[in-house]
Amino acid sequence: MIEVSVTKQLNGAVFGLTPETQIMLQSRFPGWSPAPDSVFISYGRPWDFESMKDPMWIQIVLLLTRLTEQQIQELGGVTFVHPVSHEVFFESHAA
Repeated sequence: MIEVSVTKQLNGAVFGLTPETQIMLQSRFPGWSPAPDSVFISYGRPWDFESMKDPMWIQIVLLLTRLTEQQIQELGGVTFVHPVSHEVFFESHAA
């Protein structure tokens, strides 16, 4: 499963792949490297995770991994977690 670290800020959040996920992707896809290192989503008002819908989460994973949706599903799906508290913000498992 792909794990994305989420660090909330007042006006948005920073998303990045966890080191474990990067290692897993490098072993599964020779030559793979993280690019971009992170994605920042900004809001004009205080950040509201409730406003994020499923397609937006998946778009972030596609940007961070450069994989297809099918490849992501084959890896078991994705989970978005806080790096310290391990609070899960969103989870999508393979069908």
